[in-house]
Amino acid sequence: MSIDAFLENLSYAQSGAKFAELQSAASGINVDLLKAAVEAVLAGGDDAKVEGPLADALKAGFEFATKLVKMLAKEPGSTEMLNFYKYFKRARNETPAEPSFYQLESKYKYNAWKEISHISEQKAQASYIQKVSEAIETYGTRE
Repeated sequence: MSIDAFLENLSYAQSGAKFAELQSAASGINVDLLKAAVEAVLAGGDDAKVEGPLADALKAGFEFATKLVKMLAKEPGSTEMLNFYKYFKRARNETPAEPSFYQLESKYKYNAWKEISHISEQKAQASYIQKVSEAIETYGTRE
């Protein structure tokens, strides 16, 4: 459940040590609030939420994670990509179109999203951050 790799890369971006192009997305994110928000939401049930500054930090952290995932040193496997997709869609409260019978890739994506469509947007944001952190541990980052 650790998001240490994600937080470390967030700190790199904030300091300008890495990811110069992500520095503006990283600025203003309070690392302590973000960590507390992610831990609280992941420890809660499917409908877990946080409010106020914790919610703001979680949303900003999620937005940064959507940019940081593009900085992985290697492209993740299909299962990991499906996890990113389903949590991304749920975190943004987007519903993918239901695919036709012949659209196999779309069907996999839709079914993955449908598995978690009942969780809160914030639970999806925290889960997305967690998955990005796991991918960083596995593949590392460029730059």
